Amino acid sequence: MCLALPAISATAEGYDAYAAIDASGTFWQTKREAGLLRMQQAGVIPIDYSTAIVEILADNADPLAADVYTALDMPFAVLVGQIASALSKS
Repeated sequence: MCLALPAISATAEGYDAYAAIDASGTFWQTKREAGLLRMQQAGVIPIDYSTAIVEILADNADPLAADVYTALDMPFAVLVGQIASALSKS
């Protein structure tokens, strides 16, 4: 509820609300799924915290990119390898 109510309220006020779903928690899968569904029905955009941070960065050529990926414990070279692997399978 600490994530859902503000996100739903922001959406109702006309804002684009993004909810970092892995930064909010519950001990019950059913409650997690119900809360996520409710937020999506209200127009909230679910996202994970690392994707949100990378999207805020907006450009991997930014001088801060290496620091951002380090803080996320996501070595940039590993990320590039994962992307290349995924693209080669499609």
